[in-house]
Amino acid sequence: MEKTARTKNIDILTAILIIIIVAVGAMSVMCCIAQYEKIAQLKSLNNQLAEAQNEGELLKIKYEERTNYRAVEDYAINRLGMIKINNYQIEYIVSKNSNQTLLIAAEEEEAGILPRISRAFSVAMEYFK
Repeated sequence: MEKTARTKNIDILTAILIIIIVAVGAMSVMCCIAQYEKIAQLKSLNNQLAEAQNEGELLKIKYEERTNYRAVEDYAINRLGMIKINNYQIEYIVSKNSNQTLLIAAEEEEAGILPRISRAFSVAMEYFK
């Protein structure tokens, strides 16, 4: 009888261990399935994000094409007769009175050789821009 009681105890213990192993296995399978679903959802969201970023870049390119600054510049020069000013044509004036403006004309005849070379270089650089 003692052996029968022992075998019953071992059988019960074995059954409990098998149930625990099956439960842990089922839980791990469920966790793997949940993890797989989350990974698939993450990939889907990453694809949507990449598509949205690509669409944003395409829209930015289309916007830049619509506001083509070369076309605006050509229109201003050819249709409106405007001329782009050169850097040497800009003169800044410092005035102590804020409500007065003075116009100072550049006297090219009094300018030395170095300012003339500098202006010629500025004109050349403006051409290559």
